[in-house]
Amino acid sequence: MSKIKVMFINPNPRTMSLVSPTVSIFYSIFRANSIEMMYFDTTFYDVSDKYVNPDQCRQAILGVKNFSRNLTSDDMSKGDMNQLLADFRELVSTWEPDVIMASVMESTFLFTLEILGSVRDLGIPHVLGGVFPTFAPELSIKYDEVDILCIGEGEKIIVPLCQKLKSCESLEGIPNLWVKNKDQSISKAKLTAPVDLNKNPSFDASIFDQQRFYRAMAGNIYKMFPVETHRGCSNKCTFCNSPLQSEKYKKETGKKYLRKKSIANVIKDVLYFSERCQAEYLFFWADNFLLYSRDEIDEFCRAYSEIILPFYVQTYPTTIDEYKIIKLCQVGLHRVGMGVEHGNEKFRREIVKRNYSNKSAIDGAEILKKHNVQYSCNNIVGFPTETPELHMDTVRLNRLLQPNTASCSIFTPFYGTPLRELSLKLGYLKDPDILAPTNDESSILDMPQFTKDQIAGKSRTFNLYLKFPENRWDQIEQAEQMTPEGERIWLELKEEYAEKYENMSTADSR
Repeated sequence: MSKIKVMFINPNPRTMSLVSPTVSIFYSIFRANSIEMMYFDTTFYDVSDKYVNPDQCRQAILGVKNFSRNLTSDDMSKGDMNQLLADFRELVSTWEPDVIMASVMESTFLFTLEILGSVRDLGIPHVLGGVFPTFAPELSIKYDEVDILCIGEGEKIIVPLCQKLKSCESLEGIPNLWVKNKDQSISKAKLTAPVDLNKNPSFDASIFDQQRFYRAMAGNIYKMFPVETHRGCSNKCTFCNSPLQSEKYKKETGKKYLRKKSIANVIKDVLYFSERCQAEYLFFWADNFLLYSRDEIDEFCRAYSEIILPFYVQTYPTTIDEYKIIKLCQVGLHRVGMGVEHGNEKFRREIVKRNYSNKSAIDGAEILKKHNVQYSCNNIVGFPTETPELHMDTVRLNRLLQPNTASCSIFTPFYGTPLRELSLKLGYLKDPDILAPTNDESSILDMPQFTKDQIAGKSRTFNLYLKFPENRWDQIEQAEQMTPEGERIWLELKEEYAEKYENMSTADSR
């Protein structure tokens, strides 16, 4: 039998993002099992006329700093959507893969379907995995472009799946799969236990184009790589699907979804990126890096002290521990992303299910400032039942936190989140099957007390409220208006902001 060949699509409408850890791990697994993999990356195609580019959105509303050099110039562009589809079809026709795979989010699902649809007539099986198929399998499997879904994690099943597809055998017995049969019935396998992160192979970045390693952070471009430390989250945030992921795995497998990788294995990955890939910056890929205990942080710092690459971590106000911050600063901690989400304690506790005090957030920020750690605050506007007045509490808290930069994403009711269910219950979502866009685009909720235009206006003026003095707030309020006059004022204030404040701050471009 000839070698198995897998085509893996990265449906990325962004011009700049980290290379995919999923692709890296899958490539390692395939290579270890003598399976060939080709990677089709859409990153450098300009599809922004049809699919929203989140990086462009964030830069437009001052959520990130302008980059010191441009990685999306014409000499790097591969063309538009038509060129993308033509290139993909030619590649598939020439290479003749046995299976085409893609890992998709809700905001990239339709983009992926269009790519897959361009080669549907070639008769190659299409397999989708990722967050969206896991939480919306019934909807995902309906589409003609989709043959098989991977529910949950794929590391354990991709090899037997490809082997059986190659030999035209039944897929029965392989866990995590939903398979569309010839009569359009769906075979649904049981979920298997989550993988042991310490038994996963190391990342293999050789599959990627060198240009993909460069990403913006704090207004500069670095050769940056993701290092996985945890998978899952301990929080119960209602805007996120992590709680349902944890519940699903506990109910169906009896196992916890939240896991952490041993420090020894984290350092193994760090050494690969620093020595083999000449990394300039590391992004520790976890919802909350500070879930590591003090002893584990000590172990990490002892090993990382031999490397000393600048790095970024994410955390929450309640887990900022001065002991850990001091230790991490000694070995290269450059920047922290802090999930604030909302500034009203009661609303945050009852609707967002984030139970912490504003004082604890301020105390956490003071620790970061004390040790000269740059930090960004991540916020959301347009939650179900929120009002413009409640949103201003988020503005006021962020003014007290004084982050180097702050983002204010528009709430998106993703599948698998409690707030999607609340939005449907309250009638804010008219179509139960609607697909949510990226959370940098616009609200899809119809709320009488907080309209779509009001939400968009609050999002685009968020950083103006944070930086300009309060005696300018009446003018900023005018810039919220989605009218020609509001647009004129917004552009004037945006220009003033750039002149006065942008070079005083730093930004991450997550």
